[in-house]
Amino acid sequence: MGSTNHLIGRSPQVDRLVGVLTGDGQAMVVEGDAGVGKTALLQELGRRARAEGWRVAQCECVEAERAFPYAALDRMLRPLERYLHALADHQRRAVDTVLGRAVGDAPAVMALGTAILDLLVVASADSPWLLIVDDAQWLDSASGVVLTFVARRLSDAPASVVLGLRTGEPTDLEVAGIEHLHLPPLDPRSAAELLDARHPDLAPSLRAEVLRWAVGNPLALIEMPASLAAGSPAASRPELPLPRRLEQVYVHRLDRLPQEERFALLLLALDGVAEDEGDHDLADRLDAARAAGLVDRQTPDGRASFRHPLVRSAVVGSASAELVQAAHLRLAEVRAGDPLRRAHHLASATITPDETIAHAVQLGAQHATRRGGAAVAVPLFVRAAALSEDPRQRERRLAEAAFVASHAGLLDDAATLIGRLDRLNGDLASPATVMTDAYVRLHRDGAVIPTHRLVLDTLQRQGHDMDDETLERLVELLLGLSMNSADLVLWKQTERLVDEFAGRLGPVTLLVRDVQGDLLRHADGARDRVAKAFTLPGHGPRDVTLLTICARSVDSLGEHRSFVERMLAREVEAGARADAMTLLHLTLLYQTDSGHWDDAAVTFARGLELSTSLGFEMYTHLYRAFYARVLAQRGDVAGARELSLSVDAWARARGLGVVLEHVAGAALAGSLAIGDYDAAWTHALEITSPGSFRRYVHESFRCVFDFVEAGMASGHVDEARRHAHAAVDHHVGAVSPRMDMLCTAALAVTEPTAEADRLFAIATGHSAGPSFPFDLARISLAHGRWLRRHGDLRGARTTLSRAVELFESLGSPPWADRAARELSLAGVSGDEAVDRPARLTAQELQIAELAASGLSNKQIGAQLYLSPRTVSTHLYRIFPKLGVSSRASLRDALAARRL
Repeated sequence: MGSTNHLIGRSPQVDRLVGVLTGDGQAMVVEGDAGVGKTALLQELGRRARAEGWRVAQCECVEAERAFPYAALDRMLRPLERYLHALADHQRRAVDTVLGRAVGDAPAVMALGTAILDLLVVASADSPWLLIVDDAQWLDSASGVVLTFVARRLSDAPASVVLGLRTGEPTDLEVAGIEHLHLPPLDPRSAAELLDARHPDLAPSLRAEVLRWAVGNPLALIEMPASLAAGSPAASRPELPLPRRLEQVYVHRLDRLPQEERFALLLLALDGVAEDEGDHDLADRLDAARAAGLVDRQTPDGRASFRHPLVRSAVVGSASAELVQAAHLRLAEVRAGDPLRRAHHLASATITPDETIAHAVQLGAQHATRRGGAAVAVPLFVRAAALSEDPRQRERRLAEAAFVASHAGLLDDAATLIGRLDRLNGDLASPATVMTDAYVRLHRDGAVIPTHRLVLDTLQRQGHDMDDETLERLVELLLGLSMNSADLVLWKQTERLVDEFAGRLGPVTLLVRDVQGDLLRHADGARDRVAKAFTLPGHGPRDVTLLTICARSVDSLGEHRSFVERMLAREVEAGARADAMTLLHLTLLYQTDSGHWDDAAVTFARGLELSTSLGFEMYTHLYRAFYARVLAQRGDVAGARELSLSVDAWARARGLGVVLEHVAGAALAGSLAIGDYDAAWTHALEITSPGSFRRYVHESFRCVFDFVEAGMASGHVDEARRHAHAAVDHHVGAVSPRMDMLCTAALAVTEPTAEADRLFAIATGHSAGPSFPFDLARISLAHGRWLRRHGDLRGARTTLSRAVELFESLGSPPWADRAARELSLAGVSGDEAVDRPARLTAQELQIAELAASGLSNKQIGAQLYLSPRTVSTHLYRIFPKLGVSSRASLRDALAARRL
């Protein structure tokens, strides 16, 4: 590779940066102050890459585009368009949607990121690609999330990504984990060399003054001499920071441009790609600006570009309000085909109320919401409200802003908007105010009972006078409050109100009433209704969330997982984050049910971080309550108890029955895991009583097998048998194939005759078994125990071996040990046990690798969200599997295992 360096004083930085071309890394962030030379360094990288046969795609982000989802990504992908035909259909659709070549909702981050990675692989078949993004601090959040997703996963793609980032500039870009290169000011010797190279004829006094004021900043060294020589006061004002002084230098040059060129520059500054849509000859009309050193190059895609971002801020900052308004109006015409950009420009150009403009801005906000840009939509809804001529429309748009803010996790903004609504309509109990206030109170404080009372009262008094959309949203909120309460009285009140307005409510809302309420009464056909509802068109984030809640209740979430994951990935960053957190809750429950416990730990950590950062206290406690069951099933009773204790008192005081259900369910599961059957029976009775299933409390029937096993093992045989038969009488098995399997198993466990073997065979061979391996393992253990006790040792060994393997693959030491003991009693010899393959589970392998790296049990537990005791238990089982007796031997054993 050629080593010629065109940059003075930057040899160390250049040498390190070109490592992305030589395999020393595939992603890097170049960070430094304004004017320090990031752009020049990136240009040098691009020059070297082309000289070595790389193809280079360069993109300069502009501040004006930060509010437009995927604006930067659109420009980054243009050079790669010709390779799209090689992608799979679903990947091509994802990229086409972002590029505006196809109509549809924005794809999920993971789907789009994976598509771009595959696109880079295809495009790099002949030559590798280098993506350079300058001024990345101004990336729109949607592009930024996807780009960093790609940058962290380039290992299989012959491509590299380099980002230029201005130090100290506010940004949503999360670049942790990507290698950083800090670009400092030039040292005094290099600064003098650069100044002399660019301005060789400076008088000694002026040269000294420039060096003093520039403090090693290359842009200042290049730009300040002419201004200081001309006596410009802006260049040497000590009270201004250096970037501000440079900006004033550019303002002084702008003042001497023709008015036509200043307006053209303003169009460029306010919408960086406006000329692509209309004025194709814009670059040819900027001769004076180019001569003044304001525009000196074009981007690789042919667009005119400012010499430096400070020129752009100078252009906007020095323009009069009237000129800015005229520019936005012109850009609104240019952007007629882009609802969001047009809304932005109309909102900025309009001062007085105008209903036509307000409607256009509202359409832009709705477009942003559909594309996962709720944070962008809120200020547009607020602006649309301010431009409304009709007071009713003003209130409705402001209410929409508050509603979107509350679901986007912007609770402080939502609370502020509630206050504005109160002042606007003078009614503290207006439906819009009540709805947003209720969501804020629920998400932040978990105040279920008083909030339910408030929403119910509002619907009873004003429901018949509301528009259908407001009515449906309030009813959905009431259903959510009832779900979280799991309270019989509140649910009956809710059902009566839903019945009253059923004719005005949509199918999803009515489905939620039936499936999330008294499910056993509506179990027949419920699963089919949920599946059919998922196929209906036009679902927004809230609809998907409600349907996902229903799918989990009928154990069909796995069938719709890809749909849910796409919505989750889209909304979690800047969309409806309240719905995203609920989807994370449901994902955690699905991973718990389906045996993906290591994934559940990741989801728990991710959800906890998100809910804590947004101040959604109720969601934080829900994550803890749900994850406690994972720990309990692993046998980490201490860890499960610790989580449950932190939740119980908080939830009990607020009437959050659903949280208390799961806390009790985790306690029951933990007691069963460690064989404390008397405690298990006590916890079972906290959930329901023998032979009954509490209406609206789903855990009362979902725990049917746990309840029966606790009863049988603790000597409450009659109660356990009555409960198993009651499950049949109440049609619990109609809820889902999984519940049918568990009800059959409960009958088998309590059956005193040989009929038990037939029932066990049905349960262990059930089609639902493979999807719920922990359930299947426990049923296999119970069946194997029954076979052993009834003399069928061969059958017992087969069934118990299956149970041991399942428990070990799940990572549940106490259950695996129990099954192994039964297997030993069934006659498996020591030699046979040794011959069984000693496989590490995914979590055991992770723990082994961390222990081999030198981490303590406490440190490992902190990383994996396990208690030190659980880590110790895992290591106790890992050592014999690897044939070692201490941590010191782990590294060699793991290395040998990989060979």
